[in-house]
Amino acid sequence: MVPLKDVQGRVYKFKSRSQCLGLGMPTLDVTDVVRSHMVLVLDIVPRKLDYVKVMTITSTRKNHGEYVPISPTPKKGFAIQLRLRTYLEGHHRDAARLIPILRKHSYLKIDSSYEVPIQMSVEGLDYLSNPLMIWPKHQGGLGELRDHVRRRDLTRKKEKLYCTTDDPSEEEDGV
Repeated sequence: MVPLKDVQGRVYKFKSRSQCLGLGMPTLDVTDVVRSHMVLVLDIVPRKLDYVKVMTITSTRKNHGEYVPISPTPKKGFAIQLRLRTYLEGHHRDAARLIPILRKHSYLKIDSSYEVPIQMSVEGLDYLSNPLMIWPKHQGGLGELRDHVRRRDLTRKKEKLYCTTDDPSEEEDGV
């Protein structure tokens, strides 16, 4: 079983299909487009041994999606911005403060997530081969991301409920 603290908030890449098949792993129900992106692990999937919930990291935004920028991408126009860190930065106070960077403009696509076996992925590393992750707490961290997604989902539920109870197709009787 995968310990939560070892994967949560970390950046991963998918192994190739041939590597997975060579290791005897089943193929994913994930498109090749998603497989080509790095992903951020949000959580472990309950009742599914060694499965994690991930969201994709992309360098392009589409009009029909919801995104959160990853620093150094500007936060302007977004509610939150994620900040990356390396393992050393979080665990050794003396470590040189090297800010890990993905592409110039990187975004986490938050309107879709995937449940995948952790064995089908490899940790994303910075240019010094340190694992990439977001802060577990603090501004720009995993806690703030979870709160943002939770609030967004709650707002969507309320809007959906409001739309179904205020259905204009029902006509009122004029009494």
